[in-house]
Amino acid sequence: MKLALGQGITTTFLSGAVVDPTGSVVAGAEIIVKEETTGAEHRAVSAANGAFRAPALTAGVYSMTVSARGFKQAVIKAVKIDAGIPASVNATLEVGATTDTVVVQGGAEVMQTQSASISTTITGRQITDLPFTSRNVTDLLLYLPGTTTPGRPRSSI
Repeated sequence: MKLALGQGITTTFLSGAVVDPTGSVVAGAEIIVKEETTGAEHRAVSAANGAFRAPALTAGVYSMTVSARGFKQAVIKAVKIDAGIPASVNATLEVGATTDTVVVQGGAEVMQTQSASISTTITGRQITDLPFTSRNVTDLLLYLPGTTTPGRPRSSI
């Protein structure tokens, strides 16, 4: 049996900017966004204004590696991506040899500034761990942000 939920978005994008310690943009920096559980990699290059965009990312936790000639490589860990919610992470590169690496521990601050829409991702663990009797995923939809229930609970939009 297949369950199809209308207008479900399964991917999103990660964007941001690459700058040096003075705040000047770094053009041509290589960005590798790697999904930590599957190892899937997505590559991007920063534009002339330092901006980059990695499209078609599925929900998960990612690490981001940023490198450019004349700068130390920056590694940003624990970047959480939710389906359908655009995320933004900026990277600051330190001057140095490309063989040096700066690792940012504790995760990056992900800021969603591209859309005013409200969405969330429900994991299988949430379905099994939440205290409700039916264990039916469609019942969980009633508790999502932005869901309204005009009339009966099963007629949510």
